[in-house]
Amino acid sequence: MSVVTKHSSVIPLVENSKGKIQNWKEYQAVTDNLNKFSFISAKEALNNALTLNELVRFLKDSIRPKELLTLSFRTRVNVLENETLRLKDMTFLLSAIKADEINQQVEKILAAFSATNSKINAVYNQLEIDEKINLEDQLKY
Repeated sequence: MSVVTKHSSVIPLVENSKGKIQNWKEYQAVTDNLNKFSFISAKEALNNALTLNELVRFLKDSIRPKELLTLSFRTRVNVLENETLRLKDMTFLLSAIKADEINQQVEKILAAFSATNSKINAVYNQLEIDEKINLEDQLKY
């Protein structure tokens, strides 16, 4: 339970996306907290599970960028919340849970956050493309 494990990297935000959500403090708090999970022991993951779940709940309740107020983005955040809830539940099953199971759950959380970041990148990339197309159309006429 005390062996530190290196976990998968989270897909980062591209510069365009970073600029659009830099003032979204709940997202920044989740990102900062999840950075601890890159190299973490199962015991530490369980110790941080309650805080992480609370931060993700705040994130879910505070989607500020209007471009992200879509069903597909909310779905990704819901999956992330469900994965953090599972890790939180593991804190109550300490005697019946193994370090491998905790590490697998950490991987699922990081994958869910990667999917969330990927969606943020896709939304802002699409908006940028749409903006360029609109600008080109205006220049034609």
